[in-house]
Amino acid sequence: MYTFPDRDGSSLTLRPEGTAGVVRSFIEHNFTQDPTCKKLYYIGPMFRHERPQAGRFRQFHQFGVEFIGTTSPFADVEVISLLWRYFSELQLPGLTLEMNSLGEFSDRQVYKENLLAFLKPKVEQLCSNCLRRVATNPLRVLDCKVPQCHAATEDAPQLIDFLGQRSKEHFDLVLAGLDALSIPYRLNLRLVRGLDYYSMTAFEVSCSSLGAQNAIGAGGRYNGLFEVLGVIPTRAVGYAIGLERVLLALP
Repeated sequence: MYTFPDRDGSSLTLRPEGTAGVVRSFIEHNFTQDPTCKKLYYIGPMFRHERPQAGRFRQFHQFGVEFIGTTSPFADVEVISLLWRYFSELQLPGLTLEMNSLGEFSDRQVYKENLLAFLKPKVEQLCSNCLRRVATNPLRVLDCKVPQCHAATEDAPQLIDFLGQRSKEHFDLVLAGLDALSIPYRLNLRLVRGLDYYSMTAFEVSCSSLGAQNAIGAGGRYNGLFEVLGVIPTRAVGYAIGLERVLLALP
C-alpha cells in the first residue's frame, strides 16, 4: 500500500492493484454464496511508492480480469489465452509468455526452508532489498534483477522440484492447454509472487521493446485470498495489464 500523511495530517492510502478490491466487493455482495463461476473485469488508476523511472510511474492505469469460483486448470488456460490474444491483436513486438508454478502453500513451506538454508551463507553477496526479503519473503530474492543477486542465487533450489502431486498435475494440464491452443511459452523457474495467498499457476508477458521494465501483463492463481479476508475458501485466477506500458510498446 502507498500510505502517507496529507497536508492536513490525515492519513491517505492509495491502492496499488485491483484484485483485492474486486475480492472485497465480491464478498460484500455475497457472491460467495452463489455456486456459479463469475468472470469480472476492472479498469482504473493505481499508485506505487517506488521511485518512478522509464515505464514505471507513480500513478498508472491497470486493466484486469478475474475468473472466480473454479479450481479447473482450464480456467487458467482461458485467462492466459485472453491475455495473449489481446497483446497479439495489438501486434506488440517481441512478446514472451513466461510460466511457473508456485505450488500449494504446503509445497512452498517446505521449499522456503530449503531456500533459506541456501541463502543464509550468501547474505553478504545480496543487495539491501534482498537482505530484507530473506527475513520477510525469501522467494522474492529469486526475482531480483540486480546482477550480483542473480549470480549469487544461480544454483538455488527450484520450487518446481518441491511440488506435490496435485500441483504437478494442475501445472501439466495448464501447459497442455496452452500447447493445444498453440500459445508459445517458456518456463521461468524464478518467476514468483510476493504474497502467500498466490498459489499454483504464475505467468507474465513481456515485450522486447521496453528495456528493463518490460513486463506488460502478469497474473496467476490466488486461491488463498478469500480465506485471508475471512470467508469460505474460493478459488480464483486473474491477471492485470499496465496500460501505460502497452501504450509505450505500441508499434
